[in-house]
Amino acid sequence: MAFSKDILQIKDVQNIKKSLEDFIREQTFEKFRKRGIVVGISGGIDSAVVAALACNAVGKEKVLGIVLPEKESNTISQEFAIKLCKKLEIEYIVDDITDILVSSSVYEIREKIVEKNFPEFNNSCKYRLIYTENFDSDGLSIPYLEIQDSQNQVHKIKISLNDYLTITSATNIKHRTRMNRLYYYAEKNNFLVCGTTNKAEFQLGYFVKYGDGGVDIEPLANIFKTQVYQLAKSLNIPNEIMERKASPDTWSFDVSDEEFFFSLTYEIIDLMIYAKEKSIPINEICSILELDENKVKRILKSQERKWNSSKALRTFPPSFDNKDVQ
Repeated sequence: MAFSKDILQIKDVQNIKKSLEDFIREQTFEKFRKRGIVVGISGGIDSAVVAALACNAVGKEKVLGIVLPEKESNTISQEFAIKLCKKLEIEYIVDDITDILVSSSVYEIREKIVEKNFPEFNNSCKYRLIYTENFDSDGLSIPYLEIQDSQNQVHKIKISLNDYLTITSATNIKHRTRMNRLYYYAEKNNFLVCGTTNKAEFQLGYFVKYGDGGVDIEPLANIFKTQVYQLAKSLNIPNEIMERKASPDTWSFDVSDEEFFFSLTYEIIDLMIYAKEKSIPINEICSILELDENKVKRILKSQERKWNSSKALRTFPPSFDNKDVQ
């Protein structure tokens, strides 16, 4: 099939839905031998699609939605998550993890770095981390802090690698705390934890090891984000969720996935991943996506780098082979 902007359009959505539901059902009851499924409901489209598929696969009475807000979460996230659970008619639990994060010094660690780089920082300020790649010129990846002050002025500050690593590692505690809570509810009910990572996130390492990557199964790991939207429409996911920008929802100053990690729209990301997998010639990619050749090369190089650097996230920890031990 010729490469085109429509190449990822699902031809038979009902068949894909059935296959995904069969996979979820088989994994839950036959492979893991669990009684049901726990899904972390974020208020975003990926978790909404997974929750809906799970309901079709095992029955809504065997699906438990867990909503995990904290003090820096967007309030819309909890609102949309609860609305979804009510629409699907599944049991849900709202478990605020703020106190756990306070006890782990997550906010303190991050705010010290913000204040060091922006001395005027106070409780009325909001902040976020962005990781910008300039594919139009050099393609360099530079981490920035963006602080929105009490006057709604935005200050963009380049930070050191050490500050970036520290603030990122503290932020990842949020993801790992959520994983801990999901497994608490799963194990007490003898349920399976179902992940919500899509193909672009899985391929490029946009997930946290033992965080949102700490799950039993990943139904969407081979489904492109643009295809998730197609599934969402067929599953009657509320429009407000489908129209909401994808976000990690870990910063007081809201940031999209595009701003935080990808520096591209999901449409471009997905098509570039597909083109790489199918060895589509660069000149054909340029023609179909209407992109400059140098930009295409930079994007492909970036995706290759992310794939290689995130391999450890996708593999089981290596173990010592004692075959040579006498």
